[in-house]
Amino acid sequence: MVQNNITQPGGNAASVIETVLQELWEKAQRAADLIRELRAENNALKHRLTELEATVQEQQALLTQKDNKVKELQEKSGILASVDVGDGLLYLSPDEREALERQIGDLISRINAHLGSGDR
Repeated sequence: MVQNNITQPGGNAASVIETVLQELWEKAQRAADLIRELRAENNALKHRLTELEATVQEQQALLTQKDNKVKELQEKSGILASVDVGDGLLYLSPDEREALERQIGDLISRINAHLGSGDR
């Protein structure tokens, strides 16, 4: 805003100064209001950031627990399986157990085939 009426005859310098000071005061009030709003928003964002960081930590802890459980289960799957063989236990790896089950299945199929052919 340009104040040309300060030097104009009949212009009241005091009223011009008062008007300029009033405008300056209003701008200062608007600036103070904006600063208050920005501080409140900043505090809200800091609070939200703290919440999100806590959530991230919780999720990381859960992920670590699940990773540990997966490792534990993978280790257990590699442990030898026991099979009762009468007087004791026979310990087999998962691959050995699967091979034994196939062999037993083959033997049962042969026995069934043999019994089926003898019933004529």
